[in-house]
Amino acid sequence: MFFFLNLQNTVAQVRVSGMVVDQETKTGLPFVSIVNRRTLTGSLSNENGRYFIEAMPGDTLDFSMLSYSTRQLIAPGMSTSQDIYLQKRLFELQGVNIKGKNYKKDSLALRDEYGRYFNYKKPGAMDVLKTLPANPITALSYLVPSKARKRKEQFHEQLLYWEKEKFIDYRYSPELVQKMTQLQSPELDSFMYKYRPGYQFLNNASEYDLMLYIKESFNEYKKKKATRQE
Repeated sequence: MFFFLNLQNTVAQVRVSGMVVDQETKTGLPFVSIVNRRTLTGSLSNENGRYFIEAMPGDTLDFSMLSYSTRQLIAPGMSTSQDIYLQKRLFELQGVNIKGKNYKKDSLALRDEYGRYFNYKKPGAMDVLKTLPANPITALSYLVPSKARKRKEQFHEQLLYWEKEKFIDYRYSPELVQKMTQLQSPELDSFMYKYRPGYQFLNNASEYDLMLYIKESFNEYKKKKATRQE
């Protein structure tokens, strides 16, 4: 009976795929979190905004990303492709709209929503030894590879990676770089990509350190540009 029910669940599972898109610019959004509320498993959209996730019909899927409002999708009765449009959240301050500048608030909200994944710890040898005397079955589950555990570990790593990337975006912003270099897009975008600082540096750098880094990088950029023109 249990085998039959599990077989039914497997057959009934559907695959939902498509693009996660910025509602205003109509461009794909990378690393958007897609989580199944029932199973608490999920995935992330790729660099181009494409995603896929498996679910049971009727499952609620949450699409969320820092600085964007969360969208929900009810899994349909059959596999389908559906694009998801996310709307940017605006933070009003004295009549001025500030987009994506409240990093700490967004980060805390994300960690609160996915706390079990941020705090997820891969079972180690000591965990196995602790469970062996009392529950050998549990110990065996730590030793045998599990798809569910692997998905949690991957999702945990992706969330940590994405949080670091958003922190870099928050400090190394186009507004700051443009103010110091006077560059305009697309040259500004090219410069920012080429000289994008690492998370470790920005996590320890003061505002002065960051501005000095941008200034020195821009001087190097101008020298290389002048050399190419010669």
